[in-house]
Amino acid sequence: MTTQPTDHEKAAILAQILKSSDFQDSKKHQELLKFLAERPESADPLKETEIALAVFGKDSKFDPSTDSLIRSYISNLRKKLDHYYLTTKDTYSHKLEIPKGHYVIKFSSAVPKEAARRFSKSLPVIRIGSWIVLLVLVVVLSFREYSRRTIDVPDATRTAANPLWNEFLQTNGRPTLIVVGDFFFLHERDKNDGYYRTVKINSIDDYLEYISKNPEFGKRYAKSNFTFLRPSAPWGLMQILPILQNAPGGISLKLASQFTSDDFKSHNIVFIGSFKTLYLLKTLLSILKIEYAIAPSSFRIQDGITDSLHVFTPERLSAGSLEKDYGVVAKGRGPDGSFVMMLLGFSESGVIQATHAASDPLLLRAIEKKYPSGTAIDPSSLTVVIGAEGITQSLFNADIKYVSGLGAPQPALIAGQKDSTRSK
Repeated sequence: MTTQPTDHEKAAILAQILKSSDFQDSKKHQELLKFLAERPESADPLKETEIALAVFGKDSKFDPSTDSLIRSYISNLRKKLDHYYLTTKDTYSHKLEIPKGHYVIKFSSAVPKEAARRFSKSLPVIRIGSWIVLLVLVVVLSFREYSRRTIDVPDATRTAANPLWNEFLQTNGRPTLIVVGDFFFLHERDKNDGYYRTVKINSIDDYLEYISKNPEFGKRYAKSNFTFLRPSAPWGLMQILPILQNAPGGISLKLASQFTSDDFKSHNIVFIGSFKTLYLLKTLLSILKIEYAIAPSSFRIQDGITDSLHVFTPERLSAGSLEKDYGVVAKGRGPDGSFVMMLLGFSESGVIQATHAASDPLLLRAIEKKYPSGTAIDPSSLTVVIGAEGITQSLFNADIKYVSGLGAPQPALIAGQKDSTRSK
């Protein structure tokens, strides 16, 4: 049963949110949230014109049918609230929500952070907030049909030992940091804090480099505090957490935008996300002999054993329609003796396929079946590329396209195809 906070509690909840980094640099979003939260629940439903007059100083000539100002701000406000609850370390008993199609604040009960910490003791040293539990539950329901659409492996086998993860589960091993890729956003400096994204800019380093060559762009757009998670990220966590929950060193969680160089020194790293969300972790790809380009999307792998270069170019990356992407599972030694596991793709289809394959204990057997004349597979240093064809979170076909370090020649690819192999 949902319990409603008192007026005093509502004021404290609101004050806590308004002083957060998500809101402190946006006065208008502060005013809008305060206006909505302080409105009596018994009041009539708000109209866009009322908000325009009260918060934005518009006059009676304001026409919501031709001016999307209020809808844009409400949409951004929802995103700010979502980001706040995903990343905050604050404790809270209630969450503020803005239901779709309404201009009103609802207070809903939330699992207290302390309760979440007590729950985490059943999964040793999982230092994550209660939002992860909620995300995993949602993802289990949303994607339960997906696991039957990838490489054909019976669900019962997923509880078996998976040698791909041995180094992450060894006694006295390092703690493991799971890094979830989040998308980088900008905002317009002088136009209602509207959010903006371009494929050319995927980190603060990309932004600084871009504005050094395009100063006018820097005058118009600034880095936003808001980042965005695609559904493939929590889906990936659902697959990986059961494998790592008993890791002796423990596990923790970060967004890629929060990752620092010190994390390399103290953790084994598991990354789940798009090439576009790597941030600082893109430095690991050179260790794994992988290079990528964003526009047009492609990646290439230098095989150190066969001395050949393998190039892969997704054919279609259209969210909401048929995609033809690649899922990449890349594992190897990281800095200072750590181990890294990169689960990559350009689209949702690719990232989900990579995570599904990495969590599949029969992956190595599937490789051996496809390449029976190959040399012994070393699960401590391995890169696998899997073709993924589907619509967003539902895949129709999945096929192993490449495995690193196989001594025997792999199936030749027809010249002119989007993926290709050539010797140096």
